Amino acid sequence: MLVGVVGKANVGKSTFFKALTLANIEIDNYPFVTIKPNHGIGYVKIECADKFFNVKCNPKEGYCINHIRFVPVELIDVAGLVPGAYEGRGMGNQFLDDLRQADVLIHIVDASGSTNELGEPVTPGSYNPCNDIKFLEVELDMWYLRLIKKGWDRFARAVQQEKEHEEKIVKDITKHLSGLKVDEEMVEEVLSKLNLDRTNILSWGENDLKKISIELRKKTKKMVIAANKIDVPVAKENLEKMKKEFPNYLVIGCSSESELALKEASKNGLIEYVPGDNDFKVLEPDKLNEKQKNALDFIKKNVLD
Repeated sequence: MLVGVVGKANVGKSTFFKALTLANIEIDNYPFVTIKPNHGIGYVKIECADKFFNVKCNPKEGYCINHIRFVPVELIDVAGLVPGAYEGRGMGNQFLDDLRQADVLIHIVDASGSTNELGEPVTPGSYNPCNDIKFLEVELDMWYLRLIKKGWDRFARAVQQEKEHEEKIVKDITKHLSGLKVDEEMVEEVLSKLNLDRTNILSWGENDLKKISIELRKKTKKMVIAANKIDVPVAKENLEKMKKEFPNYLVIGCSSESELALKEASKNGLIEYVPGDNDFKVLEPDKLNEKQKNALDFIKKNVLD
């Protein structure tokens, strides 16, 4: 499985990716830091079976800490989005081509509302992050529609002339959309839900194809919302807004800067921290300067607690 890390420019997407992977990538506070996609390995945290069997785990892939197994998952961090990406604006074409590979998505949203629709810095709380979720849905839907329409007229005429059986139509449509990782079961479910006339697919208009695009996008690009910058006070209020407005998505508050700081401190032996835990232990207090102590204290009180 390949997980795509997506979102508009300047929302902390690269920091989020680095916090997951500790990959050596460029991070800065301006749009389009990521030009070419970054690849890395993140880990899913699960309880290990070694505790049940009373043995010590030695996995061939990933690692195990105190009966907690970290299972490797491949990630791709793609270029930031701008409105009209499906038309080629910004890094749109590259973004969507890179995104085609992903099986599922983590959508990074600036929950603090401190970046506008173009990824430019604004006053925290002045921009509604719910707009970003709608925006990505529209971009993906229109991208799917563009791919479906490519060669559709010729394809529809050929199907119509052959007067194919309904099952064969499902097979042919699946083949036509194979680049979107669509299977026959998905196509069957979508066509049944929309109640389209399979005996005359030439009658399917732009609006019908758009409905197909939306339904297939929902099936082929499952998505989780990572509400980033949750340590900014206004972000918690925005997190609740997103959960209320988008009940079909799992929306999770997070602070990628905090997670990255904890992992780096752990890597350097300053603290003991298991990724995903809600606490950490300072190992070398004398080696911490005042700034580092304050940062760890802030993370403990404002993020972990």
